[in-house]
Amino acid sequence: MFKFNFKRCISLVIVLFLCQLSNAQFTITDNFRGSGSSDVKVGGSNVANQGEAYFTSGVDDPVNSGWLRITKALGNQRGYAYIDRSFPSTLGLLVDFEYKMWRNASDGNYNGADGLSFFLFDANVPFLLGGYGGSLGYAPNTGGNVSTGVSGGYIGVGLDAYGNFSNANEGRVGGVGVVANAITIRGATTNDPATTNPYLNHVPLGTQTGGLDAVRARNEIDFNTITNTRPTDAQFYRRVQLEVVPNPSGTYRIIVRWKQNINDINFTPLLDFNSNQVPPELLKLGFAASTGGGFNYHEIRNLLITTPNNLRVTKKANKDVVRSVNVGSNENRITYYIEVVNDTDQAYTNATFLDELVDVNGNAIPTSMFTINSVTPSNNFTNTNLNIVTNQNKIQGTVTIAPKTTGLITVVGTLNAIPSYNLLVNKVSVLPAGQDKDFDLANNYANVTTSVIAENVDLLLQKQTIGANCIDVTNGNTYELKVANMGAVAAQYRRTGSSNDNNKNRIVVTKVIPAGFTYNDSATPDGFVTSFTNTSNTARWTKVTQNNTPSTGFTTYIYIARGDTDADKTLAGGGTALPYPIRYTITPPSGTTSYTDTSTVEYRSANGNTAYNGNNLESSYSPPNTANNSISEIIKAVPAQPTIASSTVYYCLGQVEPLSATADTGNTLVWYLNQGGVPSNIPFTPPTAKRGTYKYYVSQSNGVCEGPLKEITVIVRNCKMITNPILINKSRSL
Repeated sequence: MFKFNFKRCISLVIVLFLCQLSNAQFTITDNFRGSGSSDVKVGGSNVANQGEAYFTSGVDDPVNSGWLRITKALGNQRGYAYIDRSFPSTLGLLVDFEYKMWRNASDGNYNGADGLSFFLFDANVPFLLGGYGGSLGYAPNTGGNVSTGVSGGYIGVGLDAYGNFSNANEGRVGGVGVVANAITIRGATTNDPATTNPYLNHVPLGTQTGGLDAVRARNEIDFNTITNTRPTDAQFYRRVQLEVVPNPSGTYRIIVRWKQNINDINFTPLLDFNSNQVPPELLKLGFAASTGGGFNYHEIRNLLITTPNNLRVTKKANKDVVRSVNVGSNENRITYYIEVVNDTDQAYTNATFLDELVDVNGNAIPTSMFTINSVTPSNNFTNTNLNIVTNQNKIQGTVTIAPKTTGLITVVGTLNAIPSYNLLVNKVSVLPAGQDKDFDLANNYANVTTSVIAENVDLLLQKQTIGANCIDVTNGNTYELKVANMGAVAAQYRRTGSSNDNNKNRIVVTKVIPAGFTYNDSATPDGFVTSFTNTSNTARWTKVTQNNTPSTGFTTYIYIARGDTDADKTLAGGGTALPYPIRYTITPPSGTTSYTDTSTVEYRSANGNTAYNGNNLESSYSPPNTANNSISEIIKAVPAQPTIASSTVYYCLGQVEPLSATADTGNTLVWYLNQGGVPSNIPFTPPTAKRGTYKYYVSQSNGVCEGPLKEITVIVRNCKMITNPILINKSRSL
C-alpha cells in the first residue's frame, strides 16, 4: 500500500521564517495545477446562471496539470478566488503569477472581455466582493447594484482587456475614460461612494491607434486568436509582478511589471509610482474576473507571495506532462528554468546551490530513471561552479550574483522510467554563504512537480477531502474519488447489464471497511445500481456489497464504472479523469484516534457479466502499471493544544531567546504571529529592544491535521529596575 493524496502533494505551500518580529518573513506559493488547497476559497456571484471559479485539474485538463479558472469563455460569467491566509505588510510584499486569457469561440466585435483583477485587502475584514463587469470584482458597480468595492480593499490591479476599469462610470471614482489593453490601478475601499476605490494610475499596452475595436483585437492583455486548446507559452505567455515597497518618507512605492516571453530573464517595467495609502498591517490576496457580451477564459497559475529585497529562487518547467519514452517529439525530455533573483544592494558570493530530482515521497530518482543532459547558467551570474554529482540526479555547487540581478540556470533532462505515483519532482535551494545576509530564507526554496504519462493504460485514484481533515466521530469524514488514466492509451470499458456486456473490460474501484465503521456513499452523483443485470442509463456505477469480506466483520464495496448507454465507453489517456466521482462518508467508532482509509482501482477483464472475475489488465503490461492502483491515507484525531510553561512569559530588555512549547510525542509545533496567519515551524524570538507586550500563537500538528491555537503573551521589561528579575517562561508576578 502506498499513502498518497493529490491534494496534499499539489496543495498550498506556506512558510514563515522569523528571527525577530520586525523581520517577519513569509512565502505563500500555489501552482494551482491540482485540486486546490483548503486555504484557497473560490466562488462566484449567481453560480447557477453565471458560474464560479474552479480548478480544471481532472475536469478540463489532465490530472495535476490544471489551472485556477476564474471564468469560462461564456457570456455573463463571474468568478473569484482568494487566499485565506494573512501576511504582514510591514516590509513590503511581492506578488508573482502567470495568467492566460483566451477563448474558444467568437464573441463578435467584443474581441474579449472583460478582464482579470488581483487585489490586496485587509485580512481583519470579512471578505465581500466588489462589482463585476468593468469593475472586475474590485470597485463598485452601481449598474449591477453593488455600491461598494472589495471589503477592506487596499489596492486593486486590473488586467483590463475591454477597458472599463479606468472609466469613471457605474460608481467607479475617477479615471481617464475607456482604455482597452491596459493595466489600471485603483485604491482603497472607503465607506464613502465619492471616494471609494479611486483611480490611481494606468498604463496602455501595445499600439493604441485605430480605434477601440482595433486595439481590443491585438494580443496584449488577452489572446485574440480563436482556438480550441489553450494557447501554448510560445503563443501567449504573461507573467505579472506587483511590488509594494515602503518608502522612508512614509509613502509606498507601487511597481507593476510583466514578462511576455517565458525565456526572458528580466521583466518589463509597466508602472512605478508612489502612493500615500498606508496598507493594513495584515493583508490577504484575491483574484476576480468577469465577462459580459464579450468573453474569455480567465486563468491563473504559479502564484508566489513573498517579501522583496532579498535572495530568492523560482523554478518552472517547459511541460505539464512528460513520458518515459520518446515517440518522435522528445516526449520524455523536460527543461527546467531556475531563476536566482538578487534584488538587494549587495552581491551574494558563492551562494550554495542544490538541485535534485526526487519522487513524491522525497526519495532520490536513480540515474537509471532520469538522466541530466545539460546544465547551462546564463551570463548574468558573476561566477558559477555547478557540477552534476556522480551517479546521482543532483546538481550542486555555488553561484555568485551581482546586486539587482536575475540569473537563469537551464537544466535539460530525459526521463527513462515511471517514478512513484507518476509524479516527477524537481526541487532547488539557493542559500547565502559566509558573511552574506538574507533576512528571508522562506523563498530560497522552490520545486516543480510534473505528471508522468505511462505507456498503455495506467489507472489511479484522485482523492479530495470534502470538509475536515481530522477524524470527525460525530459527522464522519467525507471524500471524493475520481478515476484517472495516466497512461498513453485509452481504457475501453463497459458496464454490466445485458448479455451484450459479457466479457468486456471493467473499471473497478474497491473499498474495504473495517468492523465498527459506518460507511455512507449515498451522496455519490447519479447513484448506483446494485444488480449486474440492471440496464439503467442513469446510474454511473454498479455497486456490489460483500459482507464479512475479506474476513468476519469487514465489508467490501465494489464499484464497476457504467456508461450512459449499453455500449463500449472510453476513458482517454494522458491524465484524463472519469467525470463521475464516488463520494462517501466514513465514520469510525467512538474513541478512534487513527485509522487508514484505502481505496483501489483496477482495469480488469470480465468473465461473463460479472463484477471483476478476470485478470487485472494492467498487470499484463511490461512493466505492469499497477504500483499506483491503491491510495492509502492515515486519518488522525485532532491533537490537543501543546503544553506551555505559562500563558504569560517575561523577557528582559536585550534578551535573545526563542519561545518554547512542548508537543506530544510524534507531533510538531506550529507557530503564528496572528490567528489565521502564515504558519512557521520555527519558534519566534520576540523583539526586546524596547519595552512592550506582544502576542503569539502555537499549535501542534500530527502530520495530518492541526490542533487548536494556544495564545502566549510576551511582556518585555527592564530587568535592571527589578530586584528579582524574572526571566523567560516564568509566570511569577512582579
